[in-house]
Amino acid sequence: MIIVGVVVAVLVLGAVAAWAVARVDVPGVPDAVTTESAHPLPAGPLTAGDVHDLRFDQAVRGYRMAQVDQALGRLAGELAERDAEIARLNTAAEHTEGH
Repeated sequence: MIIVGVVVAVLVLGAVAAWAVARVDVPGVPDAVTTESAHPLPAGPLTAGDVHDLRFDQAVRGYRMAQVDQALGRLAGELAERDAEIARLNTAAEHTEGH
């Protein structure tokens, strides 16, 4: 019975040590490699080519949801900014035509 207790204690201590080491940044060791190969949309204004070249990593049942959500959120923001700019320019054009 003592042997079982010692084995369990060693396993628990090993699991705790492995968990702690995995959480600590070690200088000189590169970041962990992921299975994600998709590149997010570039910073700055987007072009039609940026959207055309956008690809997502495939998951078991489609695409990786976080990548798709990030891209759609970014596109929604860009479209909202452009719509606001178009509305501002149309308003400015109407005011100049009226005067």
